[in-house]
Amino acid sequence: MEPFRLKDLICSISGKFIPENPDVPIKGISIDSRTIQKDEVYFAIQGNRYDGHNFIKEALEKGAAAAVCSKNKPDFIKPFINFFPIIIVEDTITALGEFAKAYKAKFKNLKIVGITGSNGKTTTKEILVSIFNQKGKSLSNKGNFNNRIGLPLSIFNLTSDIEHAVFEMGTSVKGEIKILSEILEPDTGIITNIGFSHLETFISKEGVFEEKKNLFDNIKSNGFLIINNDDKFLNTISKYRHHKIITFALNATADVYAKNIMLNAEKTDFELFYKDDSVKVSMPAKGNFNVLNALGAASCAIGFGFSLDEIKCGIETFILPKMRMETYITKTGIVLINDTYNSNPSSVKESAEAVLQSYAGKKINLVFGDMFELGNKSADYHFQLGKFLNLQNINSIYLTGEMSLYTKKALDNKNAFYSKDTDTLLKKLERITVDADSVFLFKASRGMKLDKLFTKFHNVLKRRGERCCIIYFII
Repeated sequence: MEPFRLKDLICSISGKFIPENPDVPIKGISIDSRTIQKDEVYFAIQGNRYDGHNFIKEALEKGAAAAVCSKNKPDFIKPFINFFPIIIVEDTITALGEFAKAYKAKFKNLKIVGITGSNGKTTTKEILVSIFNQKGKSLSNKGNFNNRIGLPLSIFNLTSDIEHAVFEMGTSVKGEIKILSEILEPDTGIITNIGFSHLETFISKEGVFEEKKNLFDNIKSNGFLIINNDDKFLNTISKYRHHKIITFALNATADVYAKNIMLNAEKTDFELFYKDDSVKVSMPAKGNFNVLNALGAASCAIGFGFSLDEIKCGIETFILPKMRMETYITKTGIVLINDTYNSNPSSVKESAEAVLQSYAGKKINLVFGDMFELGNKSADYHFQLGKFLNLQNINSIYLTGEMSLYTKKALDNKNAFYSKDTDTLLKKLERITVDADSVFLFKASRGMKLDKLFTKFHNVLKRRGERCCIIYFII
């Protein structure tokens, strides 16, 4: 973060200042009293499990320059008002966003991209950052820093040497995309797709669409929109036609599209077209859905004036995010795919299809856990997943979690196993016979923590492979 003065913060968040020196220089923002640095401003955030107002004293002792506190917490504030700068606001989370918006406005030449959607947000973001890095320095939000707290904290990492910034925006409550996009005010926006995500809140795809399209309301007037023409919701957008629009799709119905897609075990090859020009791309990611993610990123880069050669280089050198189709190969040739970051009815089918296409002729084994946040239709969605899997050429299926029992009930596959807990499922996995033709895809919602089962099974196979190597050497 570049330095600012306390009075700039007070002005931007309309805070009531308990008198001290408002001209004091500030080095940063923190919401964590455990890691706050000297001369940073502490925002006392009230969360689900902790209330930051409880830790004002700790922040003070570590050298905080001031604390931003909620006016409805007078008992927490009172002990410090005589000797510690306190800024009182209506709501500290709102104030954090307001200051992030003001801080961002300092960077006049910065180009900002906002990305949301049901699936593919992070991968699209990483591809786009890799493209932007071909010509200069860029910034993006990391991990799950995509909500009303994480996004502002990411904005505070902006510095004057950054040319492009890409911010992923997530949502779990109605109106969150509107708030985030108002903070961000991006030059362009990408909605990757509309799928069955957060249905506990948004009920249906129509509800998801209504939430996600709020991004486009806050694109700068001279900015442009990136539209996925393959999505039946997004390709109907018409009320935003006053902006320039660049469309993308897996066919020639869009401005940016792909042809000659070849799905392989290690990569995906395709030809990327824009107008009368094209370039051949070899992408280090599996599946048609990742081709679509790459096309969305490419469309954005084209809008900012990047060449197809620069886009090709960015796509070919991007690093796939952790736990998103992350692939490991054991010494004995067994393929393990860790796609456990999240799951919903749209993404789980896309991942299964990608593995089936990329490893044609191999023995495909699926290890699936529950999909969360599906509301009162959760059982139905899990049952329909089983119906979908019945139509696929799958060697075996392993299921865990309460809702996955409904997937098991829908399965005709004799090699389908269910356990409510992962420990029992691991014991079952440990006893199976595997060979160099075996491929395992692990996928579930993040809360299932299926990545831990993946790691345990990976370690089992590594130990098994090491013993085989030793026996082979002795012979």
